Amino acid sequence: MSAFQINWVVALRPEARAVIDRFSLQPFGEGGLFPMYASRDGSMRLVISGPGKSHAAAATAALASAEDGFDAISRGWLNFGIAGSGELCVGEAFLAGKVTEEASGNVWYPVATWSRKYDLPRRSVTTVSRPTEDYPPNGVLIEMEAAGYYPIALRDSTVELCQVLKVVSDDPEHPIEKIDKAFATRLCEGALNKSESWIDSFLDLVREDSARLVDPPGYAKMISEIHFTVTQSHQLRRLLQQWHARRPDDIITAEALTRQRDARSILRELRSEVFSPDRSRSEG
Repeated sequence: MSAFQINWVVALRPEARAVIDRFSLQPFGEGGLFPMYASRDGSMRLVISGPGKSHAAAATAALASAEDGFDAISRGWLNFGIAGSGELCVGEAFLAGKVTEEASGNVWYPVATWSRKYDLPRRSVTTVSRPTEDYPPNGVLIEMEAAGYYPIALRDSTVELCQVLKVVSDDPEHPIEKIDKAFATRLCEGALNKSESWIDSFLDLVREDSARLVDPPGYAKMISEIHFTVTQSHQLRRLLQQWHARRPDDIITAEALTRQRDARSILRELRSEVFSPDRSRSEG
C-alpha cells in the first residue's frame, strides 16, 4: 500500500469521470453523502462533492477522515474541474495562484510546486455562489468550489501540497448553457493530458515528502529508550536520514548510539559520523 496520496476533490460526476478512468479508480466506503473512489494501491483517491463551496468543504473533510485501509504519511490535494473565463481560452488548463471567495473577500495563495519545469500557467480564481456569465477582467477564472475546498485541505497538508487545477469551459463566445456532460468530460480529459507532466511532478513531490516523514531505522527505538525534546527528536530524524542516505550499506544501530545514554551525546556523536564520511566507527 502507498504511504503517499493525491486526493482529488471534484464537483460533478462528468468532471470526475475523466480522473476515475485515467487512474482506474474504484468505489470505496459504504456509501454516504459523497461518493469516493481510490486506486488499488491507494496513491490516488477522489471524492465527488456536488456543486458549491459548502459541498466542497464538507466533501474535502469527509475524504480527509475516510477510513480506507491506506496509511498515507503524506497527502497532496487537488481541486479539479471546469471554470469560466473572460478571455477566449476554452480547453486551456490553469493552476490557481490566488483563490478568492467573492462573498467574503477571503483570499488564499497556493504556491508554486518544486518543479517549475513542469509548472502550468497560473491564474487567479474567484469562487462565486451561483453560475454566472459576468466574467471578471484580467483573465480571472470563476467557479464555485475552490474557496470551500482550500482551507479544509490546508488542515490536512501543507500549502505546497494543496493545489487547484481548472480547465476553462465557458467564455464570452461559448456560453455556459451550452456545456453538457459529455463536453465537460472531454474538457477534463484534455486538461489531464495537458497537465500530465505537472501531475507526475506533483506526485513526486508528495512521494518525497512522505519519504522525509518516514521514521528512519533506529529512530523509534532511540526515542523510546532515551528522552529527546521535540526539537532534538526532529534533529535525530534528520541526522539518521542523512546517515542512511550517505551510507546505505553501513547500518548505524540504535544500540551503538544509545550507549551514550543522553540525547545531547547521541546527537553529537551522530553529527560527527554524518559529517565525517571517511571516519570509521570505533568499536567498544
